[in-house]
Amino acid sequence: MHQPTTNDFEPDGPVAETTPGDAPFEFAYKSIHDYPPDVLREFAHDAAPAPARGAARRWASEARDESLGFWPRQFAGRATRAQVAFDVIAGVAAPLLCLAFDPTVFRGGVTGAPVLGEFRLFAYSVIAIEITTLLAWLALGERARAWAGLLAGGMLAGAVFSLAVGLAILPFSLAGLVILIGVFGFTPFLTALVFLRNGRRALREARLAGSDTAAALALGAVLAISIPLVVQRQTARAVERSVRELSAADGARAEAATRRLGRVHSLTGEGLDELAWAYARQADPARKLRLARAYRDITGLEVEHRLLVLND
Repeated sequence: MHQPTTNDFEPDGPVAETTPGDAPFEFAYKSIHDYPPDVLREFAHDAAPAPARGAARRWASEARDESLGFWPRQFAGRATRAQVAFDVIAGVAAPLLCLAFDPTVFRGGVTGAPVLGEFRLFAYSVIAIEITTLLAWLALGERARAWAGLLAGGMLAGAVFSLAVGLAILPFSLAGLVILIGVFGFTPFLTALVFLRNGRRALREARLAGSDTAAALALGAVLAISIPLVVQRQTARAVERSVRELSAADGARAEAATRRLGRVHSLTGEGLDELAWAYARQADPARKLRLARAYRDITGLEVEHRLLVLND
């Protein structure tokens, strides 16, 4: 059998102006596609031009993937169309639907106070970042090679976050299986699989590019978690200040605090539960009335109704 040489991979013209989609590479792909993976792997470490080395590595990986079992194939090589479809469903559509119809995790209402209500804004921010990162990776793939390490860090952090949420609500998911709604509580585990798979593929692409993988990976993970933490903390401070002023301030400052709290709520959905708990703790009738009026002005509802849900 003919052993591959650098001539089999050499593109016509300058290497910098040639991509795997050009004609010389199409010809090379057809001429070496049947080479055993071990031969291609040997050539991938030869003193070939960088584009040829990258192509050989990918072709060797693809040839190896065809011989793998089901689970190893989920994390190996390039994504198939079926895998991309699953990733969009389990990594984008399913989390958004779970948030929209959330009965107990972050918003509550059906079963009383939410299980993870105090982390709601943090969780929403992480989910928004992770979905954006996943869609960018699925859309760009190899074209995002310069950013692959950063994207990998973000998606791997998303996998850890999704797994943590799934474990935190697992007892409620198991209990909810009695009425079938609990099956949606297992969505975070599927989402974690999606982010883990795509994070590993992005990491593999970053290594092929020869970039500083460790630094980019760490930066992507830190940004994916730290930005939501800052958003959560700053919002909590604004809510705390507004509720404190509503509880102690005079009429003019109380109105200003109500408007501020209304803006925070309209942007983030936060602040109302803190206002309800402040109402429950307040002993002064005049201040209690002021808090109830503020809740009504912001939501159009009575604060007592929310307390019934929170205390259920």
